[in-house]
Amino acid sequence: MRSGFKVIHLIIFFILVILIILIFNLVSRYIDYKKNYEPFKKITDGNKVIINGNYITYVNVSDDYEEDSAKAYIDGKITDDVLITYYDGDERVFSIDTSSPNDYVVKYTFKGITATRVVIVCDRESPKFKNIDTLVLTDVEAANYDVNEGVEATDNSGHVTVSCDNSLGTLPFNYPIICKASDPYGNSSVKKRLIKVIKGIKFDYTDKLKITFPTGNNYVYKYSLDGGQSFIQCGRIINVDAYAGSIIAAVYLNDNLVMSNTYLIS
Repeated sequence: MRSGFKVIHLIIFFILVILIILIFNLVSRYIDYKKNYEPFKKITDGNKVIINGNYITYVNVSDDYEEDSAKAYIDGKITDDVLITYYDGDERVFSIDTSSPNDYVVKYTFKGITATRVVIVCDRESPKFKNIDTLVLTDVEAANYDVNEGVEATDNSGHVTVSCDNSLGTLPFNYPIICKASDPYGNSSVKKRLIKVIKGIKFDYTDKLKITFPTGNNYVYKYSLDGGQSFIQCGRIINVDAYAGSIIAAVYLNDNLVMSNTYLIS
């Protein structure tokens, strides 16, 4: 009985020893962790300069760079009286210029101790189109229309190029025109523009010739029965007594020819 009792005590003793060793090991690790925990080190470890914010900071082109500064921990005391200097490569500059992409180095110095931040000025913003209205053109106007006309975009860089695909035809149809705006740094936006092409001057011949002109502010409508040698002014819709030959219909604006079309009666 006594022999069995001693064995049990020995087992319990060894278990306690193992538990004490494990607890001691855990306590040692915790103390070591606390000593190396950054906020703890900032206050207790020697003299150092700690940067506020990120060591690598990104700024968009044309945005203001906001300086987060730094703090110095000297002999357990904290101060923000840190000297700040900016560098573009090896050249010291007055401030960080965000007008174009570039990389800068910011140095924070206090009593010979220096910390460094990298500021990267980059453009990650795409151009923005202004409102593009749906446009209605006659077939004659569409023949000479510049699809880039009236398409505008803005960009934070201040430089933007706009180009539209020239898929506009002259047949009556709804044409989706794809426009692209690009900045100098590889950012782009795409927008569709709808251009509706309609028949400019309509001819309808039954027993008489009916001419329908397009509506337009200050348009003047005329037609000719003698091949364009003389023109007769008329309203927007006119019935013409003509049974043979060619009839020319024309639209004027401020005495300038806007469009014309010819109908042949055979």
